[in-house]
Amino acid sequence: MLSTFKSLIPRSYKRQTKRFILNICESILYRLTRERQITNNVHHIVFVCKGNICRSAFAEFYLRKLLLDKNIKIDSCGLDVDQGTQSPQDAVLVAREFEVDLSDHISKGLPACDLQKADLIVTMEFSQYLRLITKIPEYKKKTFILSEFAPWPACLMCNIYDPFGLGEDEFRRCFQKTKFSLDRLKNLISISQI
Repeated sequence: MLSTFKSLIPRSYKRQTKRFILNICESILYRLTRERQITNNVHHIVFVCKGNICRSAFAEFYLRKLLLDKNIKIDSCGLDVDQGTQSPQDAVLVAREFEVDLSDHISKGLPACDLQKADLIVTMEFSQYLRLITKIPEYKKKTFILSEFAPWPACLMCNIYDPFGLGEDEFRRCFQKTKFSLDRLKNLISISQI
């Protein structure tokens, strides 16, 4: 009886519910473990996600577009990148709606980014934040999760989940959340440059 009832629930609803509960738990953990220390002068930002084909790539190109007149290096890379891969077609199409061109983007791994010289390292999820601060604990004070920069109440939930393979609507939601956070991050950076 219970298995019959479970089979009636759409898989997308199950995934969203699981992600929502996980996001609440990880948001609390993030706030308990983070060490806030945003430097006054930001000259180099590195965005990090899993594969560097969707979220971190979009963040890099979108913020670069916003900070066109600033002298700030913006880069992105992935934690699990073995070889360069292009962004999926859904990501390229939806990114165009935000005036971002991902068509020539090729993914890069951590070694391709100079994390040591970065003033700000920004991940997309709590699990990525944990992997980075565990692997390189000396960067903990300059490592953040992107949604922390989102306006309230969006900043309460820390994870911006991977839309890969979930269709254009999921990419649209992901890139919209990323945009909200980056718009506010841009303002913080602009203030720090004065």
